[in-house]
Amino acid sequence: LPSKIDASKILLVGIRDWEREEIKLRQQKYGIKHLTPKEVSKNSDLIIKWLKECGASKVLIHFDLDVLEPKELIAAWWHCGIGLPSYANENGMKIKEVIRVINDIAKEKEIVGLTIAEHIPRVEIMIKNILDRLPLIN
Repeated sequence: LPSKIDASKILLVGIRDWEREEIKLRQQKYGIKHLTPKEVSKNSDLIIKWLKECGASKVLIHFDLDVLEPKELIAAWWHCGIGLPSYANENGMKIKEVIRVINDIAKEKEIVGLTIAEHIPRVEIMIKNILDRLPLIN
């Protein structure tokens, strides 16, 4: 892209596992702020406060589905060597919390983009292919 976003204008919300130490070190090196699922579980006050402090007029949201509580929706798994799920990290954000957070942000700032990552389209395709071959669906 022809421009970049300054680290002071980035807020990570919902992180509960850094996956690898170098990711956490990079976040610290650049001074990127973050909020845990617990910090935003009741309200969006800390996010709104940060939005006001950072001075941005527009917001781009990158919704990485692996912030979600796996008991509600398993969108991303760590994979073992053969591509099967080995575990899903608990204590994530609830779906209703994510919806509230995004709606609260929209009340404060103009949302100009929303990306979604970590859905598993290959599973959706496999399920469709299975269902296409069953007599109840045809």
